[in-house]
Amino acid sequence: MKKYVFGLMFIIFSSGLFAQEGNKVSGGLYISPIVGWLKPDSKTVQKDASRFGFGFGIPIDFNLTKNLALSTGISFENTGGSLKFLDSVPSFEAVDSTYILKKGSIVNYKTQFIEIPISFKGKTNEIGYITYFLKAGISPCFRFKAKGDVTVSSGDDIKAEVSAFNMGYHIAGGIEYSLGGSTKLLVEAIFTNGLTNFSKAETIDKPNGTLKREKVIMNSIGLRVGILF
Repeated sequence: MKKYVFGLMFIIFSSGLFAQEGNKVSGGLYISPIVGWLKPDSKTVQKDASRFGFGFGIPIDFNLTKNLALSTGISFENTGGSLKFLDSVPSFEAVDSTYILKKGSIVNYKTQFIEIPISFKGKTNEIGYITYFLKAGISPCFRFKAKGDVTVSSGDDIKAEVSAFNMGYHIAGGIEYSLGGSTKLLVEAIFTNGLTNFSKAETIDKPNGTLKREKVIMNSIGLRVGILF
């Protein structure tokens, strides 16, 4: 974890220097409560519960014009959700054990991802200290940790059952409130919808008895509050 903290500190310092270059590049820091959930596309898996988590990150805007920016950065997100398996899972792998999940088993996924979003951001002119913005783009995510409560066990390392890479798209909007100079208060709401398969769990396909990988995507809603400079 330390190497990621040092990496984030380096990016904060670097973006601070860039922000001085005629405001062509701006950056900052935010924290974010997140509600995440897993959405199955299957008759044998159901969404069971959402999970409340948190995140923090460093947004970086490359200002193309006064009202348009290429927005990116790096963020850490602690999210997940619960799934209910309506069919048996013959092999659910954890680091220390391999479980056989019976029908009706519930797995609570506690996942952490590093995200490097890329989006286009449209901004209004400043109106009474406030700049309004909307943005949309893609959200490549790299699995950092994956733990889960499986059957009677809790806190198992289940990296083998969670995809190492996830891709989604996001839509966001909010305000930047001028605090003086180039310093602004950021308030942003963001919705992220998964595009790739989050889960590696396999159930038995009843007609032929073969294993079938279930499709599950990861969704989330977050509220980001931070400082831009």
